[in-house]
This record gives sequence, structure tokens and C-alpha cells, in this order.
Amino acid sequence: MKTYRMNGGLTLISILYVLILACSPAAQPAAPTGGDQTAKPAEQRQAIFALEEVGQTGGKLSMAAGVTIFGNPNDPHLFATVSGRNYAVPVTNGMVKRDIYDPKYGIIPDLAEKWDVSKDGLSYTFKLRQGIKFQNVAPLNGREFTSEDAKYTLMRIMADPSIVPEKSRARFQRKGDFGPVKSIETPDKYTMVVNMKEPFAPLMDAMSHPATLVIPKEFVDKFPDGLILEGMVGTGPYIPAEFINQRLMSFKKNPNYWNKDSKGNQLPYLDEVRFVAFSEETSRLASFRASQVDTSGTVSQGSTVDAIKKDIPSAKVLYTAKASLNTFRFNTKAKPFDDVRVRKAISLAVDRYQWVDLFSDGRGAVAGPVTPLYTDLANTADWLLSQPGYRKDKTQDITEAKRLLKEVGYGDGFTTNVMYTSAAANAGDYAALFADQMKPLNITAKAEIVDYAGQWLPRSTNGEFEINQLGYTLTTDADSLLSAHLHSAGARNYGKFNDPKLDDLIVKQRTTVNPEERKKWAQEA
Repeated sequence: MKTYRMNGGLTLISILYVLILACSPAAQPAAPTGGDQTAKPAEQRQAIFALEEVGQTGGKLSMAAGVTIFGNPNDPHLFATVSGRNYAVPVTNGMVKRDIYDPKYGIIPDLAEKWDVSKDGLSYTFKLRQGIKFQNVAPLNGREFTSEDAKYTLMRIMADPSIVPEKSRARFQRKGDFGPVKSIETPDKYTMVVNMKEPFAPLMDAMSHPATLVIPKEFVDKFPDGLILEGMVGTGPYIPAEFINQRLMSFKKNPNYWNKDSKGNQLPYLDEVRFVAFSEETSRLASFRASQVDTSGTVSQGSTVDAIKKDIPSAKVLYTAKASLNTFRFNTKAKPFDDVRVRKAISLAVDRYQWVDLFSDGRGAVAGPVTPLYTDLANTADWLLSQPGYRKDKTQDITEAKRLLKEVGYGDGFTTNVMYTSAAANAGDYAALFADQMKPLNITAKAEIVDYAGQWLPRSTNGEFEINQLGYTLTTDADSLLSAHLHSAGARNYGKFNDPKLDDLIVKQRTTVNPEERKKWAQEA
């Protein structure tokens, strides 16, 4: 069977698609220095995974996927989760994007063909491509994309009061990702200038985020609450064809798409793309084995991959880097986790290497908050792995953990509830391993596996948990974790962790344009 490469954010595809559950190396973008930023020629970029490109176009591709790819509502501006943008990614574009063929995931043009950053880091000027048309679908009907659309997109993501009603603002979880924006100007149809109140190092990372997608005002006006975007219109390679929540979403080729490949061939290659949802991996793989779908979706275990390869020798396996962290968070407002010694004891007892071995077949890497994933900001991997809780030999860590619990009055252990999301295919296995690793401390970890949208997210937001677990995908800028998850005012600081010193360090690392100073503050954080 053949493999294809699609443009527009869905660069896959092989007969078997395997992701690595853990961190894989990437890099932090360079600090702003000014000057035009343009894409490197394709031949100068090193592919991080090889694809067998074929010289044919047309045809249909049917892709198996878990139900978690279906966000409901499908509004990429509302949520930070992957599922909130899956329906939009094939349909529209961002101003810039990450180059997935570059080992460092550098930022390259998309709707903006180049950009310039002032030396003081206070002004970002984006020059937009001219002549790009929205899809010829109502209510846009093929009108031209302009700087006003780019401005509207950023203002909506930031939940600007002039655009987003007060009752809806809390739903825009990424509003803090753009930091201290002072104003957005559009001096002409093809220029957008973002002015900052103070330097903000992660701005380009926020601009390249896969959810910073252009959604035109006319379309949002069709849905005043910003909740149902099933018929989305954009500038992208595909037009929505069918949507059945939790079951199917399909797209047809945009015949007027503006982009071409490196050889000048019109994109996209495929006439139709279909995502078929399965609630369980077993049923998804059964469909793949029966040739009802062309790709298997993510496969969780290497042994499963080996079995499929044995049964279907022609199957092709694609391993791609996945920058994700699997985390447990404490509710610092609930006893006994209001005491830092209890939190530290549990952290010491977790064998991170066992997690990597069991859930990424050893292909992942142990990582910390400012992980070596952020190569320009983090301490070295060797330093991280020498720290308490990260050492391979757990003897010293367990001894210290027991001492801390005894000191705080929990020497005989205690019972706690851990909330997992059913969106994770391995939630039951996660729960079993965590419970097993807590036994040396006489801690009984009772698992509760709940629906993500219906229970996990609202209960986490409202602080209705003791410990919760979630795996999440990172961007390549450390601030995406530090500010949102660890700062006391972070939108995803569900455990209400509050450390004024850490807050100060987080602010310092995001408000300097000097790369060495930023590295210093990030490492200290």
C-alpha cells in the first residue's frame, strides 16, 4: 500500500501510526533579534521521520482514531486540549507554524510570509501573503484573507471584551498565552503589528501554536456563543464534508487552496480524508486488520505493533516524536496535600523510569518541569537525573520519603483518591502502577476514572479532587508549562499551587529578550 504526505497540519501518514508516550527532544526557538524570518528550502531541512512520497494525487484516506480526537465543541480558540482543534486544523491556517521536518521544530511561515521583531522586543510586524482566499463556502464565499482577519483571531483567542461576551470569557483557556499585548494594528490589508506593553519572549511560540488558527468573524457570528463550529470555514486545504460527534468527521479537497509543495505541485494531494472514531484500541485495530481503515491510529504498546507486523508483513510503522508529559497534581487546598512534605514524599516515591519503560517501550525520556525538551532553557539531562526523585536507584528516595511522612504525622500512611480521565487509553494501567509505587509508603491510592469533559475538567477546575492525573502535549517553549500550570494565576493551575518566589522567576523568564538571562531564570524556576 502507498503512503501519502498531506499539508495543512496533518503530516502523517503510514499504514500503522505509532506515537511515543513521553518526551522527545525538540528545541526552544531563538530569542527575537529582528530581521525577516523565512522558511528554509525543503532540501536543507532534515526530516525527523521518513515518508515514502509518491507521485500521484487523488484518492481517499480513511484514518482510525480514538474518540478523544473529537472535541465538542470544536472551537480551537476555547480550549488548550488537542481535541478542541482537530476539526479545525485541516480547514484553516495560522499565521506561522512549527516545521515538523526540522529536528528543532523551527517556526516557519504560513499565512504570514515573513515577520520582523523590534530590537527591544516590543513590536512584532507580520507581512501576510497576498491573494489568499477563504474557501468558497457561505458565509465567506471565497473572499480574500486580510490583516483584519488575523487581528480578529488574536483578539478572540485573548478573549478581548470587544469581541467575546463576558459570560464566555472563562472558556478561552489560552487568553494568557499572548501575555501583555498592548495593541494590534493593521496599517494595510497585508500587515499586522502586535505591540507589547513589555517584552514577552514566548509570543512567537504562542503564534505558532496549532490552535492559533484563523477563524473569520462572519463565521463566529453564525454561532454567537462560540460553541458549535461543525461547519467551519477557513483558508486551509480541506473543506468539512460530514461530522457525527464521537463517530466520524470527513473532509473534501479545497480546489482553490493557495499552497503548493516544494516541487510546485498543487496541494492537497488527497481528494478526501475521513477520521473514523473507535472507543477502544482493540476495535480500532480489528478494523485496521480487516482493511476497513487505512491507518491504525496511535498504538499504545510495542508488543501490539510486533503482532500486527507479524500478521500483516506489508504494514508500515511510523514512530514520531511526541512532546508530552504524564503528570500527577495535588490539590494543595486539601489535606494532607496542603503540606509540602507530603507532596515531596509522593514525588520521591514515583519511579519515573518504570513509567517510561512500561508506557513508551523505553523510547521516551524522563523529564522535569523545565525539561531537557527545551534545549536552550533547561538544565542538562544529566543534572535532572541526579536530582531527588529522578535518580534511578530509589533506595535513598524512599528512605527520605518515609522520613518526611513520619515527620508530618503520616508515618503509617493514609488513603487518597486519584482522579484519572477515561480519555487516556491506559488509564487503568496508570492507576495500577501509581498504586503499586505508593505501597512502600503505606499510601493507598484509590482510582477514579471519569469522563474528561463531563467530570475531570470541571472537577479539576473547581478543585474537587485530591490528586488528578493527566498527560498533555507541550509546545517547545518552557513558558507553556511554567505560566499556565505552575504560576499561581495560571489558567491550568488546578491544584492552586502558590509560591511567590516561583511566580517571580516565571515572570522574569518570560519578560526578557536576552536568551542567557531567560535561561538563568528558567533554570532557577
